[in-house]
Amino acid sequence: MSARPRAFHERVRDAAQWLLRRLAEVTLAGLALLTLVDVLGRYVFSFPVRGAVEMTELLMVGVIFSGIVLATQRREHVVVDLLALPQRSGLRRLQQGAGIALATAISGLLGAVTWSRALSALDFGERTTILGVPLAPMVFFMSAMLWLNALVNAAHLWEIARGGPVELARPSTDPEESTP
Repeated sequence: MSARPRAFHERVRDAAQWLLRRLAEVTLAGLALLTLVDVLGRYVFSFPVRGAVEMTELLMVGVIFSGIVLATQRREHVVVDLLALPQRSGLRRLQQGAGIALATAISGLLGAVTWSRALSALDFGERTTILGVPLAPMVFFMSAMLWLNALVNAAHLWEIARGGPVELARPSTDPEESTP
């Protein structure tokens, strides 16, 4: 018996997840390596890495904004229930839907504001102080990740509206994430 072929949107979703995971991995590894080299250079050789703070900030953008989308997709954000409702309750579904709708709107709004800020950075040719790295590409990346996050939230909202599961964190089916 053969498995059903995956739909186009599933392949796109999986490719995007793979790409975001690799981005988070590479930027986190770069951050760790930069910190190691800077600390060794600073305290052992009295020769710190020039622009280490700026590079750290730029790498953090990659880790944080790719991580936000990955956490949203897996529904792994920290959630505090201010009003505890039974899991199978219709009110629980409404509560989850309202929370996800709010998160979608906020991510979309932040994406739009960040895009406007990126255009401004591009127009004025803004650069980092020490290394002179252009800021616009990073701000465009932040905006794109916020919009992608809004899209992922909208997909979760659609799933809830169609009667899908309300649980927050889903068990992983990804072999990359299985632990021995």
